[in-house]
Amino acid sequence: MEHEKSQNKKPELIVMLTQNDFTVMNAAEIFEQCKNTNAQFWGFKEHPLPLEQMKSLYREMKSCGKTTFLEVVAYSESEGLKGAQMAADCGCDILMGTCFYDSINEFCKQHSIKYMPFVGHIEGRPSVLSGEINSMILQAKNYLEKGAFGIDLLAYRFIGNPEDLCQKFLKEVDAPVCMAGSIDSFKKLQEVKQLSPWTFTIGSAFFENKFGSTFSEQINRVCDFINSNNQVVDYYDSIAEDYDESRFNNSYGKFIDAQERKILNKLINTSESSSRLEIACGTGRLTNYATNGLDASREMLKQAEKLYPEVKFKLASATETGFSDNSFDIVYTFHFLMHIDITTINKIVDEVYRILKPGGRFIFDIPSKKRRNFLKHKQKTWHGATEFSTDELESVIKKRFSIKSSHGIMMLPVHKLPTRLRKPLQNFDFILANSCLKSYSSYLVYELVKI
Repeated sequence: MEHEKSQNKKPELIVMLTQNDFTVMNAAEIFEQCKNTNAQFWGFKEHPLPLEQMKSLYREMKSCGKTTFLEVVAYSESEGLKGAQMAADCGCDILMGTCFYDSINEFCKQHSIKYMPFVGHIEGRPSVLSGEINSMILQAKNYLEKGAFGIDLLAYRFIGNPEDLCQKFLKEVDAPVCMAGSIDSFKKLQEVKQLSPWTFTIGSAFFENKFGSTFSEQINRVCDFINSNNQVVDYYDSIAEDYDESRFNNSYGKFIDAQERKILNKLINTSESSSRLEIACGTGRLTNYATNGLDASREMLKQAEKLYPEVKFKLASATETGFSDNSFDIVYTFHFLMHIDITTINKIVDEVYRILKPGGRFIFDIPSKKRRNFLKHKQKTWHGATEFSTDELESVIKKRFSIKSSHGIMMLPVHKLPTRLRKPLQNFDFILANSCLKSYSSYLVYELVKI
């Protein structure tokens, strides 16, 4: 359990059986239901469970091999000492919270309890953190020099920028840090994962079903998200709830959406009786052309399922879809291959070839390499980093597909044009992007036919 400073170490979830900074009265029942989940760290607050019930619950947690925490929301020395005594009486591993006092620190040392006090100015219940970041860092270093095990940082209750606080704090404080507070979304979980503290707490959000429908499901989903090494899936899980609003409910997003739909309307006739799979369907923005949808992001699929209850959705990887050979007449995907490395793209093409019927079509978009070379543009991150020339595409499809057609999307630098000009220029841009200059468009849409 000792802290190991490592950028590769994943933060651990502490399941807090608390809501609004108070322990729930059915905490023992919830633990019994969830003790076999993937969470190793468990805890709750000092109120309002009777001490004998607290002792019983901690004994049960310890018998299941769990590491136990008691977080005490106390600001006076006397109340903090009472909390420390509770931790000792219960045989708790770690005391979190309390404002730091030498007496509490010494008590914890004498009773072999690891102590993680608050830093900054804490007030209220639910507690709120305020203060100057550098002062908190100095406080933490002082407490650690005196023998504290780590720090309970109320990051998401900070009156300020939590991410800025954590970045500076974690850089300077070489000790176990728990990011506590209102972590209630996958977006915040993504921030926690990137910041990589020792631990983080979730309590109220589980009771509000922020991460799923049951307590056990939520715990495992949070643990799976934190432990996942798939940065693309993690990213889209974290932005699923506001993806459509932020990306496509503005003039630039609507411009792109309209151009893509013009092409799909030409290539896919939804009135025909055919089986059509959208890979990486995301939130379902273009799923109206599909009979089936597939995505590796559970959170994106949840949004798509709300839009299209009649579509059959599947949570799976694009390299291993689980569909039978020769299942679909059409497979299409947009804004996906551009994020994937070439080795994985080859595996996806293999899989698409397998699940397409003979003569079936594969439709996808990819950034134009010719345009990027012309503009001397190079993506610095995985997001949109992969580009193709037609020759490179030929080497990927390896004579298993023929290129039936290609189409351009966005010739003009729309993102740099005034908002008022984007819609009036839409038709002109589409004509230009599908002229003899189409290879210089931002994106190319290819229609392939399985040979």
